[in-house]
Amino acid sequence: MSLVLDGYNAPITAGNFVDLVQKGFYNGYHIQRSDGFVVQTGDPAAEDEKRNQEIHGYVPPGAPQSAKGVRKIPLEVFVKGDKNPIYGSTFDDDGRGGYASTLPFNAYGALGMAREEYDSDSASSQWFWLLFDSDLTPAGKNLLDGRYTCFGYTTKGARLLSDVKEGDVIVSAKVVSGYENLVLPKGQEVAADAEEGA
Repeated sequence: MSLVLDGYNAPITAGNFVDLVQKGFYNGYHIQRSDGFVVQTGDPAAEDEKRNQEIHGYVPPGAPQSAKGVRKIPLEVFVKGDKNPIYGSTFDDDGRGGYASTLPFNAYGALGMAREEYDSDSASSQWFWLLFDSDLTPAGKNLLDGRYTCFGYTTKGARLLSDVKEGDVIVSAKVVSGYENLVLPKGQEVAADAEEGA
């Protein structure tokens, strides 16, 4: 499968995903949800019974190995026509429920960042492919636009998703182009360099 990420309209979310892929975080991960609506993975707590069941995201090296150490990113949604994304608020919270999204969930295999239902800024490593159905998720009127971050689309092999089941494995994921455009937050460059040299 091939995915294209939109680092212009969802820079933090796409960057977080690229960083995790580059680190090999998703290699060997199981599909944790496949219900005909989404195919989802990325929760370390669901991956292995021996892991800490409180850790539901990526914990960077040197951070506490607990829920407090999880790297979280804000909800990042973009109203069509605006100059910048909205951070930490849904379209509804921002008083613009029903507005069109710059990156809508309007295609089979659209990529979305999972988060806790009542905490906008709780995304970390869990993400999903939307199994788009125009009757269930009509563009501009679905329950995902403006509530979850769409950060890209599947450009090749999306129909494979209809056969994916819980327990199937992502053998490997890799960044094939554009990694040189990733800008890490201050303080993470040193950790990234240390990992590369290790």
